[in-house]
Amino acid sequence: MPANTSSDLQLSPLSKGETMPVLHLALLPEQSQFVAPIDQMIGETDPTVDFHVGTVAGEAVAFFKIDRDYKSKISTAPLDACGFEPNDLGLRGMLVGAQFQGRGYGKAVMAKLKSYLCSRYQARHVFLTVNCRNLAAIHLYRAGGWEDTGQLYLGGKSGPQHIFRLTLR
Repeated sequence: MPANTSSDLQLSPLSKGETMPVLHLALLPEQSQFVAPIDQMIGETDPTVDFHVGTVAGEAVAFFKIDRDYKSKISTAPLDACGFEPNDLGLRGMLVGAQFQGRGYGKAVMAKLKSYLCSRYQARHVFLTVNCRNLAAIHLYRAGGWEDTGQLYLGGKSGPQHIFRLTLR
């Protein structure tokens, strides 16, 4: 396990053909209602979805996906009400491995995410949905500069979800 601190976390793209480094990222049992296991997430073949990894001392501690066609994946009406623009992105499948939780890695991902995405994409905003019952994630996103748009996405597998937005530019 990494001995370094969360400030040492680095974000980088992860090739869909090179996903072995993230297979060890585990879920806590109570998290499985909110996010898919890593082996399912890396099975995504949609060419508009990019994989990204957070590493500390060369070891993967976090994983997330950026969807360049997010609007086609969820109901259009709530996103339109949030000011979704054609080049905007979606953050999906944010996961800090259970074995690395409690060390500030989620906060570190959020702290670096805006500049990281700005360096790789031309979007104005990135959006995500978070289950209304996932209080830990809601707190993390708010602390990371995301704003709750006040809109709900009702198509989540585990119930209603808040729609959050992070302004990149």
